[in-house]
Amino acid sequence: MKTIILFGLRRSGNHFVISTILQQYSNYVHINDTILSLDKFIQYGKIKANRKRVDSKWTGFKGVECVVISMENKMINFEEIKKFNKIPDCYLVILLRCPYDHLSSVWKVYNKNENETIKIIKLWKMYSRIFYGNNNFIKILYDKYSSNKKYLIDILQNQMKIKIKSLNMNGFAKWGNSSFRNKENSKRIYGKLETCVCKNEPKFIKLLNDKEIKKLWLVVLYQTDP
Repeated sequence: MKTIILFGLRRSGNHFVISTILQQYSNYVHINDTILSLDKFIQYGKIKANRKRVDSKWTGFKGVECVVISMENKMINFEEIKKFNKIPDCYLVILLRCPYDHLSSVWKVYNKNENETIKIIKLWKMYSRIFYGNNNFIKILYDKYSSNKKYLIDILQNQMKIKIKSLNMNGFAKWGNSSFRNKENSKRIYGKLETCVCKNEPKFIKLLNDKEIKKLWLVVLYQTDP
């Protein structure tokens, strides 16, 4: 059984990435938005699977080809991660998206709530530091993953060791729809602060006009797509 452990922030493309993984399997379980626990993994690995997907809790996955365990907006518990080192065919993944497109979506979904947006900005900074500073993760830049099929295939085939059977890059899971109705806005990647969807909203611009965000994004972008 293949195990994929994915850390990603909400509105950064989690479900698109997960959908490309699960397209390769007919017998899978997706445990979404949970808290990582080896004890729970062992416990539910002994329980026969009876559903494909569950939110915010664990479910049995005995007998499946692949289990994806995704954490959204979570602090990363490195001590717990280490416990999974002995699990065979297990892959640790971190996902990051351009902050200006990502946080425009956050701003809209959270109804322009500054406190909630600030929380995710802090997490984005933390994830970006891990992204370029920790080699224990398979690193996925959503901007490139969603637009460059060669990069996507390399991640799945060479890094996750997944045999690709079919691949629909427009195959978003029904629970992973964009927060924007306009297709041009929903597919924005490699954005800039001055051209993002919320460029005319002063409160949003004030939050994102952050030298640290800009510096971290440039480092991530340069390392991932020089």
